[in-house]
Amino acid sequence: MRVRVRPGLALSTNARRLHLQFIIFGIVTGSTLAIATIGFAMVRQTENFLNIAHAQMMALGAFIGAFLVDRFDMNIFLAGAVTVVAVGLLGVVLSAVVFRPVRHQGGTVLLFTSIGLALMIYAVIIAIFSTRSRIYSVNFGGLHEFGGVNIATGELVIVGLALAGVIALQLFLGMTSLGRSVRAVASNGELAQVRGVPVNRVSNTIWFISSAFAAMAGVMIGVLSSVNAELGWHNSLIILAAAVLGGLRSIGGVIVAGLLLGIVMDVSALYIATAYRPVVAFGVLVAVLIVKPEGIFSVVRRKDSVVT
Repeated sequence: MRVRVRPGLALSTNARRLHLQFIIFGIVTGSTLAIATIGFAMVRQTENFLNIAHAQMMALGAFIGAFLVDRFDMNIFLAGAVTVVAVGLLGVVLSAVVFRPVRHQGGTVLLFTSIGLALMIYAVIIAIFSTRSRIYSVNFGGLHEFGGVNIATGELVIVGLALAGVIALQLFLGMTSLGRSVRAVASNGELAQVRGVPVNRVSNTIWFISSAFAAMAGVMIGVLSSVNAELGWHNSLIILAAAVLGGLRSIGGVIVAGLLLGIVMDVSALYIATAYRPVVAFGVLVAVLIVKPEGIFSVVRRKDSVVT
């Protein structure tokens, strides 16, 4: 016997499932955004400037990962690990060659230096990899259904890796001497140096972590969608929005802000064109900053911000 379902009830149920599906998409997007923003926020806390080149390091990581997978038929996890380490080391080299010589000139000079570096990395990406879009040749398996909502295996892997990266970073910052030194420099770099904290070693560590997390986010984006030369520019403002929304003072705040923006941007695709995702991100940012200018999760410290 065929059961009749009231149209309004069916529509309501389908609408709820559709919204839940896009919330799942948003969590995946937000996980990637959170990983990308953590590194950006760490440099801001410790080096006291906005590193505009950070998103280009993410794009570079995405292209290197795609190259390793396609050219050498490398396992995606091995390719991702190699990419993360390589881009992390490149970040250390660039910090020593590009930023350290002008560090004493202040944040404004460092900001414009990072813009110049972003343009250089962008040009290198085009010169080496061209402007052609690339797709990762990986297959994690099929879909998993939970309560009428479909989740791809690749999406579960990305969320799991993002969670593992966050946990590993928190353990490093809280349970190792070098991690505690990072926290000390973030709190008060001058005082940390007076007390014998190896500031240069800490700086290298921060640049490695920042660049490695950017590369990790780039590989995640490559697994989720296609990679093109404009990837860095498309994500730079969204990363900045997540960092400011999180307050630039707490890793936990940045993570929550990234997840929040990811969910809001993906759910907004139900109502407006996806091309307006950056507009949505900045709309949320402006709305929050009107109420709380220091960001949702900002905590004012006696001296300076602290990595927590």
